[in-house]
Amino acid sequence: MLYLQKGQQNELTLNINNNARPNFSTYDLVFTHTMSQEVKTYTIDTNNPAVYGANIRYCEIVLNLQDPGQDLNYEGEYQLNIYGDGTDLVFTGIAILQGTEEEPLFTTYVSPNEVNENYIYIQD
Repeated sequence: MLYLQKGQQNELTLNINNNARPNFSTYDLVFTHTMSQEVKTYTIDTNNPAVYGANIRYCEIVLNLQDPGQDLNYEGEYQLNIYGDGTDLVFTGIAILQGTEEEPLFTTYVSPNEVNENYIYIQD
């Protein structure tokens, strides 16, 4: 399971490389939100050292969610499929997108009329 931070640059370490795989020129990261079924795809160029680094055991991918329009829309669980050159499925897993701000645990409602707040009324 991968944990991503909303609106930030995320560095992923994945085991999608080994000696048996061909060299791919791109990886497509396809995120599908579990509840809304919204699909968003990110393409990683393997020739760009700023976003991709690899050895024979694993690769490191930088997923930048900071730029406008690049962030995933919904927090929560995503199905993640990674395709080499857009066609060969090389990874399937779950990604959890976490927000950057802590949400309140409850919502407080305050009545505009608090005169009788300390009384309990019992019907006869």
